[in-house]
Amino acid sequence: MSEVGTWVEIDGSRVAIEPGQPLIDILRDRGQTDPTATDPVAMASINGRRADLYEALTAGDVIRLYHLRERKTAPTIQRTVAFILTAACEQLHPGKKLRMEFSYGRGVFCRLMGLESGLTREQIEAIEQRMRDLVDADLPITPHVYGIRELIHDARQRGDAAETHLAQYLRRDSLKLYRLRGTEHLFYGRQLPSTGYVRAFRLVPQEPGFLLQVGPAGAPEKLLEPTSQPKFFATMLGYANWLVDLGLQDIGHLNRHVVEGRVPDLVQLCEARHARVFVEAADRAAALPADGRLVLVAGPSSSGKTTFAKRLAVQLRVLGYTPFALGLDDYFVNREDTPRGPDGDYDYESLEAIQLDLFNEHLPRLMSGEPVHLPYYDFQTGTSSVRDEPTQLAPGQPLIVEGIHALNPRLTESVDSGHKLKAYVSALCHMNIDNTSYIRTSRTRLFRRIVRDAKFRGYTASETLARWPKVRSGEERHIFPFQGDADIFFNSGLAYELSVLKLWAEPRLAAVGIDDPNYGTARSLIDLLATLLPIDARVVPPTSLLREFIGGSGFVY
Repeated sequence: MSEVGTWVEIDGSRVAIEPGQPLIDILRDRGQTDPTATDPVAMASINGRRADLYEALTAGDVIRLYHLRERKTAPTIQRTVAFILTAACEQLHPGKKLRMEFSYGRGVFCRLMGLESGLTREQIEAIEQRMRDLVDADLPITPHVYGIRELIHDARQRGDAAETHLAQYLRRDSLKLYRLRGTEHLFYGRQLPSTGYVRAFRLVPQEPGFLLQVGPAGAPEKLLEPTSQPKFFATMLGYANWLVDLGLQDIGHLNRHVVEGRVPDLVQLCEARHARVFVEAADRAAALPADGRLVLVAGPSSSGKTTFAKRLAVQLRVLGYTPFALGLDDYFVNREDTPRGPDGDYDYESLEAIQLDLFNEHLPRLMSGEPVHLPYYDFQTGTSSVRDEPTQLAPGQPLIVEGIHALNPRLTESVDSGHKLKAYVSALCHMNIDNTSYIRTSRTRLFRRIVRDAKFRGYTASETLARWPKVRSGEERHIFPFQGDADIFFNSGLAYELSVLKLWAEPRLAAVGIDDPNYGTARSLIDLLATLLPIDARVVPPTSLLREFIGGSGFVY
């Protein structure tokens, strides 16, 4: 046994260890890693940093255990199911590459590349059954540290370009990857200890591929019904195909653009793709009835709604119109009348925080050319007042309303739908680490918010991370339910932006201390950024939507 005093702390209790002993050995002895149990230990936090259960321990480590049903375990469950899917596809369709593309319909859209036609329903069912066989076998999933030279050699031998480029441009000598017994594939990102931990999943046909569905955070045994949003799906799939056509389907290929000096051309292509949307949106706004044109712009946090509205306004001016931007913030009710959330704080994201009746009274009057005394909200005093000077629009002058509630029909129920153009804006720029390790689209918005909050609002990365779950909850309640009603889906993501945001985000995330409750999240974000080569922000034009977050924009915010 170890010397006296060789201890770690596990969930507040001192436990004797052998130096270098894997955490999972201790947990097995305590009966906490039985995959058939209702809620076994699935992962851990060691000295504030999230880890798999195979992590070797040293004296003095402080360990927090996470069980399968805890919300923080959800991304690890998702990655493990993705690994099992990869293994099933390898076994049933050798030589074909699985690509996990983007979040959609309460799942992840996937497709098998290299097929003359898409998978049949029977083939998809066979893959799902093979996945269930792998889960029933309770195969171990073990971490291994690989040298970069070894990884590059093996990836080239397998003809895996994504993994080759990822390893080739990493600025480190080794990388931890996970191996599932019976498969040659190596998976990036923390995994569950074995396949038997997985509770529920299903594959749903979705041309030209299928959806992989896993239980939601906190309820791994539960499956939600998939949702259908054809316009949203078409936007995402079109962008995914565009990235493949450009040779930008993953971070390794993006890094290759950087080292080969092709960044200026890439930036021009991405910005030109954005510009096309503003031209088309302005044409559609101009086509609204001449007696009233209302443009509604909604989207989640850090999606670029404000820049979208400003660039749309410029394009409308090119067409001879003078758009007027109506701010929703000025319609806030007095602070004392603001509804409160479950935590007792004021809920400014609630629709009831806005003077709905007054807003719906003003809209048709403004659109018909009547003079209207608009409200003004004083954020310091928390009171609403009325402006002395009236606002009067010319007949047919486009009115632009931008805000999280813009697509909620209650906000504009006084205006006929034929006079509205509804735009949904979000950073739908999915970028894979490799074929099967995809980056959630919300990650791009989080990096944007970290940078913007630090540069313009004085918030630390820790403060931004602490607020993020509440922001995401508000999006689920107030924005996502109405995105399917949009006439225009604008993907505000830029294929190169994470490499630019890296320069600002990394040092701010590194400042999150080890004792900070957000340390684990900060470290996982740093690990993600470490796979990217940086891009100098000087290549970003002043009209770019990215400038809203990094500064140097030609627009005034």
